Parts: sequence; C-alpha cells; structure tokens
Amino acid sequence: MNSSLFHHTKQEEHCPKCGSILQMKQGKKGLFLGCSAYPQCDYLRPLQRVEHKVLKTLEETCPQCGDLLALKQGAFGMFIGCCAYPQCDFVVHEEQKIEARIPCPECGKGHLVTRRGRQGKTFYGCNSFPHCKFSLPSTPYEMPCPQCGFPLALLKNESETGQHMQCANKTCRHSFEIAK
Repeated sequence: MNSSLFHHTKQEEHCPKCGSILQMKQGKKGLFLGCSAYPQCDYLRPLQRVEHKVLKTLEETCPQCGDLLALKQGAFGMFIGCCAYPQCDFVVHEEQKIEARIPCPECGKGHLVTRRGRQGKTFYGCNSFPHCKFSLPSTPYEMPCPQCGFPLALLKNESETGQHMQCANKTCRHSFEIAK
C-alpha cells in the first residue's frame, strides 16, 4: 500500500492585501476565507458562489456589454441585472425616493437616503453609514419639533383638519398637529 496517501498535505493561501494566512470561517451566509490579521486587514472571499435565480429574461439590452437583461431573485429580493454575470456586473438600481437632500441631524455631514433592510422593508438612513448610524422607519419631513426643536418629524396620519406629526427625536417623540 502506498503510504503517501495518508500524509497530511495542508495548503496555505495568503491574503492578497497584506500577505497573512487566510483562515476558513463560518458566517451567516456560509463558509468564507478571511484574513488572519483581522481587524487590521478586512479581506474576505466567499467559498460558495452566490447564485441569482433568473425569473425572466427581458428584451432590453445591457448598456455596458450589450447582452440581454434579466429579472433575477437574489439574497435581498428581486432586481434587474445583466445575463452575462459575472463577466458583466451591471444592475439597475431603484431611484432614490427622497428628492430633497435632507441633512443628517446626528452627524451633520451626510444626508438621508432611502434604504432597504434585510427583509425588504424601506427605511431612511444617513449616507455616511457606517460612521453615522442614524435611521428613521418612515419618510422624514423637515419640520422642527415645537417642544425640543429637533429638525425632523414623521407623518403619523392625515385628517380633514390637518396632519398629525411626531418628533423624529427618539428621546422626545412629541406629537403635534399642523392645521391645513
């Protein structure tokens, strides 16, 4: 019997960013290779290729490569992307729902943009994420709170008499009405 079959052959792969050894790790989306120098180096590479299920091939062509576009199902919901993926990574993005650039009241540097959570629910957060983690569950309005002066309010409901607003400040949450 050949004894070379029973010898342990360990393959080491090195990080392309810093040269440290890559380690196999388990995450919520499966196995991946991560740099052993983490958190100084944040390189990672998934071991399973993320597949997107093609629901329908569309008649429109990709502006980057000229191939057809397709309606696909991915980890974060449905989207339109190029059929030539992974060679072409074109994806049609949704338009931003907030047209007015509302400045972030927490950091003052960024502005609020429309985002989608893991379950597909829309929320509004600072575009300086992860440095600023300010977020709101519904559409913000530039309207100062009469009690604390916070610059944003959330619309709770509308009636014939006016709009019922709530302060977007999590420590205040003062409700007030604006007459029509």
